[in-house]
This record gives sequence, C-alpha cells and structure tokens, in this order.
Amino acid sequence: MYAPGGSERICDDAQMATSLARRFRGRRLAVATAVVALLLSSCGGDGGDGACGPVTREALDPAYVVHVLGTDTDVDYTSDPPTSGPHQLAPPIQGVVDEPIPRPVQVGILERGDVLVQHDPDLDEVDVARLDELAGDGVVIAPNPELPSPVVATAWVYKRACDTVDPAALEDFIAERQGKGPDQ
Repeated sequence: MYAPGGSERICDDAQMATSLARRFRGRRLAVATAVVALLLSSCGGDGGDGACGPVTREALDPAYVVHVLGTDTDVDYTSDPPTSGPHQLAPPIQGVVDEPIPRPVQVGILERGDVLVQHDPDLDEVDVARLDELAGDGVVIAPNPELPSPVVATAWVYKRACDTVDPAALEDFIAERQGKGPDQ
C-alpha cells in the first residue's frame, strides 16, 4: 500500500505489530519486539538484498533550480553522489561513458528522468561488462572514483548503493525510477 503521493511505502502489518508490542510488558515485550523486527525486515520490496542496500529517498536539494555554467564544477550538494541540486542542462548522454561525469552534469542527467549507474573505476572487468549491459535509452553507465560504495545507482532524489554488482537489483531500481525526473 502506498501513502498519498505514492513516494513512501507503508507496511500495515508492521505498524499493527508495533502497536501491539507497546502493550506488552516483560518477556512478552522481547518476543513482540522480535516479531516487529521480523515484520519490518520483510516489509516492502525496497530493502537491501545482500549485494545492494535499500533504495533511499534523498532530500531535495534546495538549489535544484540553479543552472551552472560548463566551467563551474565546484558546487556543493546535499547528497553524494548528488540526486538533485545545481546542474547543467545535460547533453544527450546515453549508454556507456569511459570518463567520470562532472557532478552538475550528473544532476542534469537525473533531471531529464534518466538513471545513472556509476562504478569504481577499479572494478573487475567482468563486473564492468555486467554493468555495461544495463546501458541503453535512459540509462547511463560511468566510472566515478569518488563513490561511497563500489556501485551506486542514482535517479532524481533516489539512490541505491551496492557492495558488488547485482544486475537484478539494479534492473529493479532502473525499472522503478527511470522516466521520473522532476518534470515527468
């Protein structure tokens, strides 16, 4: 079930279990807490799956309406890699890119509704090839030496970080977030 606006997932069972847990005392509280934790861990499809962490919704950067010039790449962002904020109107970048993309261009790509999958440049060649297979219309794959995880997928105000390449998890992220920029 989705909340109004459809942006946050709500798990009614977990909410009910939380309410019940508050009513228990002593040993029952420990059992109820364990039940709540189990329900919360199985609630929704956005949880981590081992290779990738959960999909997170980042705060909208208040400077998302600011356009920067091509030479102005020293810009501060509220998330890393950025999911909104000051940006350049993105050139029509598609597919696989061999060089890191400047942060203002990254945000321009996301504003357009595309998904950007970035990876550590030292990632194994086989893993890079697996990522490259995800590239296409509306999906850009690029190296980035400054990532907090080996693979990070970003879309407008959404992010998913992965410790290893997980094509299925990344495909799910792409299917859910592609085409959902601020103007779509």
